Amino acid sequence: MSLARCVVAVDGPSGSGKSTVSRRLAKALDARYLDTGAMYRAATWAVLHAGVDLADHEAIVKVVIDTEITIGVDPLRPSMKVNGVSVEQEIRGPEVTAAVSAVSAVPMVRQLLVARQREIIEQAERIVVEGRDIGMRSEE
Repeated sequence: MSLARCVVAVDGPSGSGKSTVSRRLAKALDARYLDTGAMYRAATWAVLHAGVDLADHEAIVKVVIDTEITIGVDPLRPSMKVNGVSVEQEIRGPEVTAAVSAVSAVPMVRQLLVARQREIIEQAERIVVEGRDIGMRSEE
């Protein structure tokens, strides 16, 4: 089967198997893989690393704007870097888990990261996207 442009969105609650299903599907489709939740976790790690108060939305947005988040889209070896530093393990830690909702609730953070996600999606011929805010059309 030959697939032209193909974007698959996988959403669901935490712990529901999204990552496993998404990676396997990406591999089966010979597609890229994008974990949008990892992007929010990376932004949160950067905010915490900068020592920003989670109630200071302006400071949170400034950190996110000033932070280079690089996400690898290989389903077999997904990677995440913040300003060139690998943070795959760090973004899954309890401190980030406790703070990610507060950071991702900031409207400008969502806007910035959704824009980046759309760029990644547009650059891929085939991609499986896991997480939130992905059911929207990337052309919007």
